[in-house]
Amino acid sequence: MTGDTVDKEIVTENLSKKYDDFEAVKSISFSIKKGTIFGLLGPNGAGKSTTIKLLTCQFPPTSGTAYIGGLNTVLDAVEIKKKIGVVFESQNLYEELSVYENLNFFRQLYNSPKERINEVLKIVGMERYQKNKVKTFSKGMKQKIMISRALLNDPEVLFLDEPGSGLDPRSAREIRQMILGLKEQGKTILITTHNMEEADFLCDYLAIIHKGSIIAMDTPGNLKKKYGKDVLMIKTVKGDIYESPLNTKASSDIFEKLSENNQISLVHSKEATIEDVFIKLTGEKLTDES
Repeated sequence: MTGDTVDKEIVTENLSKKYDDFEAVKSISFSIKKGTIFGLLGPNGAGKSTTIKLLTCQFPPTSGTAYIGGLNTVLDAVEIKKKIGVVFESQNLYEELSVYENLNFFRQLYNSPKERINEVLKIVGMERYQKNKVKTFSKGMKQKIMISRALLNDPEVLFLDEPGSGLDPRSAREIRQMILGLKEQGKTILITTHNMEEADFLCDYLAIIHKGSIIAMDTPGNLKKKYGKDVLMIKTVKGDIYESPLNTKASSDIFEKLSENNQISLVHSKEATIEDVFIKLTGEKLTDES
């Protein structure tokens, strides 16, 4: 690692993972500043989960290197696991045990004090549910338990694999606010997602990953400025809708023509979205089923 990476919590350098003839992750490089939220956005099969598994020392890369807090993910795996918390997409909780029993089991693995259970339950707003069996909860509530479990060792870095996947809108909003709260506590957070609204709302920095490669990386705002276009939308009295890039001759001509004939019933502008960016870069749509 070089001197200019001292403020970086996570650094990858040409990281790759190959399974036989299939290359799941292709020479990706990025760095994540301490205390920020970094997102990997892409469809299923893009390489997001494989990247998290590489960074959390689940298996070694085929080539390249990665560092967490200056520690090498291959050479220093034992030390790294003490510093990180991980929430994978699959909710692998003990359904017949209570919330407290689930957390107490994992607390002992971390050798954390018993008091930490109440602390993490307070963070996720589930103190009063600690005696309830896990099987009685919705997916959104179980996700809160998963996050509380990942916080038992008070990690410096948190990895969240599709944190909002399959949640109802209210639960998704609660999880997002919780993630922002963890950032305010100084946690460095890496999330994977195929949800563009989630990526735009949460991430300080965003990498778009497609077929194992990072094809664009910047702040969400800069990505939209670079690859997206703000659009002028005009609805006529007959219900027809016209769209044209904002502040162009084409949009001015359409507006003037329709205005002359009193045909306009509604005019508004639409800001470029992360979906526009993804389509521009890949020629594909990123749906909830992706």
